[in-house]
Amino acid sequence: MQSAKLNGDRLRALREDNELTTTELAALVSVQMGRRVHQSTITKYEMGRRQPSPKMFGSICRVLRCEKDTLLMRESEQETV
Repeated sequence: MQSAKLNGDRLRALREDNELTTTELAALVSVQMGRRVHQSTITKYEMGRRQPSPKMFGSICRVLRCEKDTLLMRESEQETV
């Protein structure tokens, strides 16, 4: 069984809907995490080059005020990745 993955396209769309740059989102997530999160990390998530830890994923969802399911790839999407 494959683990759920973040959908980078949805992350980017939701970030843009909230009128945030990757730098701004990284700064807000840094506050949630209690440690610095780099802008490049957010970019890598959006491009599908990296997957966040469960703690990071939760922090992103809290900052963007969305349910975790909103940012997860659906099973059919995972099969094509």
